[in-house]
Amino acid sequence: MHNKMWKRPINKYLLVLISVLVLANIRAQEVLTLQRAIEIGLQNNYSILISRNDAAIAVNDNTIGNAGFLPYVNLSATQNNVITNTHQETFTGSVKDVKGATNRNLNAGVQLTWTVFDGFSMFVNKDMLNILEEMGETDARIALENTVSQIILGYYGIIQQQRLVQVLRDAAALSLERKTIMEARISLGAGSGLMLLQSTVDLNVDSINLIRAMAAVKQSRAEFNRILALNPETDLTLADSIVLQEPMSYDSLLALARSQNTDLLIARNNVDLSELTLKNEQSARYPLLNLNAAYNYSQLNSQTGFLEYNRSLGPSFGLTLSYPLFDGLNVNRAIKNARIGLKSSEYQLRETDLGLHTDIFKLWIDYMTNLKVVQIELVNQDVARENVVVAYEKYQLGTINDIELRETQKKYIDAQYELLLSQFQAKKAEVELLRVSGQLGKLINEMTTE
Repeated sequence: MHNKMWKRPINKYLLVLISVLVLANIRAQEVLTLQRAIEIGLQNNYSILISRNDAAIAVNDNTIGNAGFLPYVNLSATQNNVITNTHQETFTGSVKDVKGATNRNLNAGVQLTWTVFDGFSMFVNKDMLNILEEMGETDARIALENTVSQIILGYYGIIQQQRLVQVLRDAAALSLERKTIMEARISLGAGSGLMLLQSTVDLNVDSINLIRAMAAVKQSRAEFNRILALNPETDLTLADSIVLQEPMSYDSLLALARSQNTDLLIARNNVDLSELTLKNEQSARYPLLNLNAAYNYSQLNSQTGFLEYNRSLGPSFGLTLSYPLFDGLNVNRAIKNARIGLKSSEYQLRETDLGLHTDIFKLWIDYMTNLKVVQIELVNQDVARENVVVAYEKYQLGTINDIELRETQKKYIDAQYELLLSQFQAKKAEVELLRVSGQLGKLINEMTTE
């Protein structure tokens, strides 16, 4: 392709300014790959760190003690001191007056309470804790997948904006060259002052668009740094192209989603929890059996009464059996509500499955559509670029005017923009398909186990 249009020397101050603005944030440093960006995010992102802590709490809570299998042992000690003024008269006629009499009573002991049988509630509680631990891990995985999705889209979003900046830079360079040519024509007495003004306006518009696009890149970089838990001023050099994967099979994506999608896993866990809640409520219909044991020590020192000193110590043990005969029908009410809650959880599972199927179907259409659009836009971009080259040569020869050149230039910019948009939309649909099908989780596992 003939590209001498892009090689003409331009020494005007505005092009220098444009070049300085474009290069201001580009430093010689190693390119941050997408994989490295994901690794940084997995290590530093605060949402991930918080979700991991929540999952760790669920692991800590999943114990047989928290489920109710283990006994409770308490140590207690009490000492009471009483000072009294006492007047005592007995049947024998004796009289005793004691002022400031001190009575001391010391009691200490170790008590054990162990629920031997509670209608299988402790077993249900342990199963619930297992599910809650699993849900904690799934919630952590959701945070991981959402963060990785944000990193990928942020990464390619910046690439899209950077390429748009380059397109706008080329447009500004062409507009500046147009203005230069018109100035030269006017100096030779062949130009138009009106066309010079129009070329100046077009150059200013292109320069403003370029400056705004560069500001958008800076803002996107700051948001990208936030996801990676880096300072917003951190300067990162990213790749310069959007890489699309080979088309994925719809049937395989749907099958993977139904086995690995986190929302569906959570919905299934909620059904399991509802079933266990029903069993827990039904356990209230069984008797409750507790084992009680203790070892007690008691000492009495008294300056009044019949005993001056008394001490006792020794073990005690026994069983306590209780059975609810009537509780105002509250157990029946709780069981009915638990059954209704179970049905609601099952409905929610079906709705989640249908929603997932719908999302996969819509994303697949969006993904395949944008892949086809990308192929068309690639051709359209090449044609538009060639049109600009031809139009610019004709403009130099004076066979077309400024308006026609500007229109050709605008079509080239639009073609570039549409190509970048379709590429990013295809990548966005691709990433979302990977997320809902659980493939991002697989990617995370591979990266964390390396």
